Amino acid sequence: MAALERGLSILEAFTHAGNPLSLAELSQLTGLYKSTILRLCASLLRCGFLHRLDDGRYHVGPAVFQLGRIYQRSFKLGDAVVPVLRHLVSKTGESASFYVRDGESDVCLYRIDSPHPIRDAGVAEGDRFPIDDSACSLMLSSLGGKPCPSPEMRAEDIVVATKQSRRIAGAAAVLSPVFQLEKRLAGVLLLSGPESRFTDAAIGEMTRLLLDQSAHLTQVLGGDARPFLRALAETAEA
Repeated sequence: MAALERGLSILEAFTHAGNPLSLAELSQLTGLYKSTILRLCASLLRCGFLHRLDDGRYHVGPAVFQLGRIYQRSFKLGDAVVPVLRHLVSKTGESASFYVRDGESDVCLYRIDSPHPIRDAGVAEGDRFPIDDSACSLMLSSLGGKPCPSPEMRAEDIVVATKQSRRIAGAAAVLSPVFQLEKRLAGVLLLSGPESRFTDAAIGEMTRLLLDQSAHLTQVLGGDARPFLRALAETAEA
């Protein structure tokens, strides 16, 4: 098991680097001895998980691509998102949604309603909203066209709270982005409910919960969750 974990740590190094790596670079990124890396790389090369370039550097091999294709064919976004939404609702009691940008509209792709009789009604899965100056729309616009997240992003740069929803009168929301492969925006996780329940203390708890679940979902989608985890650690220290 330990050898398997060390081998996987070598493959994981390429997800952060994004380019061929030398033996010295692999040692620095993984913390493994060069002799250990050479032994593990020999096995990964034989199985097609690594490819060695003429200059001695390593890159991921075709077997990784084949596994990725299998994952893409079998993966359904809802299978990853809906359990996260259920978890958010169970922890906060508020409605949880996942929004994406589709052309000139923001789409509520998935949603789990709050169990409270008083909640932000009027939004359902599949609802489309024109692009506007709401917090969700602004986040989809600002992060949708560039590689993210930045390693320097702090909690306040990631999670946005608004006590006056632009789309639903009397509603408040806390939202966080989710990223996928190549640092592209996958969508926005959003907790929403009546303004009266979104106290500063509640928003603080929701912020930590959203950072945790955004990190989890980003990892599932192949994105870099480290900025979320760093921001989460910052909130714990505050």
